[in-house]
Amino acid sequence: MLKFSLTLLISIILISCGKNTDEKTADAILSANISLSKGDCSSAINILEANGRVNDNATYLKTLSSAYACRAGFSTLTLFTTDLSKIVSLAATGPLNGLATFTTSPVGTLYPLQNESTFMDMQTAINILLYAGGISSNTNPSAAERAKYFSSADAGDINAQLLYLMLAQLGKFMYVYGDSNAAGVKGGGTASNRCFTSYGNTSAAIKAAISASSGTCNSVNSSHAQLIAGVDTATSSTRKTRLCHGVVLLNGVLEILPNVVASLFTNTADAAAVNTAISDFNNAKDTLAALDSSIGIVLTTVSQNYCEDNTTVPLKDIESYYAGIFESVFK
Repeated sequence: MLKFSLTLLISIILISCGKNTDEKTADAILSANISLSKGDCSSAINILEANGRVNDNATYLKTLSSAYACRAGFSTLTLFTTDLSKIVSLAATGPLNGLATFTTSPVGTLYPLQNESTFMDMQTAINILLYAGGISSNTNPSAAERAKYFSSADAGDINAQLLYLMLAQLGKFMYVYGDSNAAGVKGGGTASNRCFTSYGNTSAAIKAAISASSGTCNSVNSSHAQLIAGVDTATSSTRKTRLCHGVVLLNGVLEILPNVVASLFTNTADAAAVNTAISDFNNAKDTLAALDSSIGIVLTTVSQNYCEDNTTVPLKDIESYYAGIFESVFK
């Protein structure tokens, strides 16, 4: 009896001294940050994933996102010291041409970008923050939606970090599918396409606007090989998935960017240049809506699943979006 009582007492003591869930998460974050400080991105990921996803802990989510971004080769320091200024310096060429020259934009092989390891890791980093709070992947995960689950300070930090990652990911997308060279010249790479995709399903007005364009893309059929309707047919789910990645990234950037321009670009002239780029996008959106009155909700879609699966986002609207928006912001 005495032995049983002692065993029970020891068990109670051990249980009462055990760490609760929040303490275990805090320890995991600390250990992950130590790994990140050493450049060991994979160990940081393993530590945090082993802890289990904690969708309501902003610090955990930001650290896990940083770990995946780290493995993708992303550095916030490089973004601020090297890359952001490229948006301003190349703005006269095209509002977002500078993104294609970001340090993380180039890839070594032009196989489907969605299968490229750094693209996949960066997308994981983005999705962790995009749907922070447990937002459904089938809804549009806006800044306003994230604000429901976090304090204003935490939501602001999440949005800022998310913007950095989305800018870098969009730069990679533009570099590959816009066939950019190292200088950010659209169509200057090795893929031999002048446009992002093909526009056979668009309206006559859209086709005419492309043909009359003074920009790089002035042919309805000068598509990147991975986005052309002739390779992946007009109803192909693979083609739509690839096109939706671009839609979600660009819409996501332009949903967050206006709110953080001042904090990202402290130089007044730089901030003005970025605001001009945002204005150019809004003008392109208005022009597109005038050319295609049935453009629908693709202009505001920020959910990959919604873009891929919803019949209210047909490929003809996505093609119109690329013709009117992508071909305008990356010239």
